[in-house]
Amino acid sequence: MKKTPALAAVAIAAALLALSSYASPYWTLHQMKTAIAEKDADGLSEHIDFPALRESFKGQMMTMMQERLGSAGMANNPFAAMGQMMGAALVNQVVDAAVSPAGVMAMMEAGKVKPGTRPRPAANEDADANGAIETTDYSVDYRSWSKVAISTSQQDAGKFILKRTGLWSWQLSALELPESTLNAAD
Repeated sequence: MKKTPALAAVAIAAALLALSSYASPYWTLHQMKTAIAEKDADGLSEHIDFPALRESFKGQMMTMMQERLGSAGMANNPFAAMGQMMGAALVNQVVDAAVSPAGVMAMMEAGKVKPGTRPRPAANEDADANGAIETTDYSVDYRSWSKVAISTSQQDAGKFILKRTGLWSWQLSALELPESTLNAAD
């Protein structure tokens, strides 16, 4: 009968481990929001895989551009190939500017996955009646054990994708452009 308390302790420890692992993206999101509220780009950067984020963003932008240039109206255009080359150079510049500590901070602060997003007003202009700084409310949606999407309730804002990098650690590693941006290529 002495095995019962030990078995119960092991079960409780396993449940707490599973619960803390499940809650870990919420904790990462809390840390990211704190860094944004404090205008701490270095603190936010700790939670971002910049190379993966750039590749994700470039891939979506290039696909969108190729669909646009490959449309029926552009099929017979002799300048389409030249436009595609120029567009690729432009995409690289836009992505490099948007996927920087300041660019990601502005997008997350506004709650929108769009390059060139402007940050919200300064903290002293963005406080509630009690003087507390308001932050964007995000929801967390598990897509798999190692991937979650965080998004706001704003319509057509896109999603920020976090990938698990350990049992309790996550990094922003991809963006999903809003439907309106993707449909603009049609």
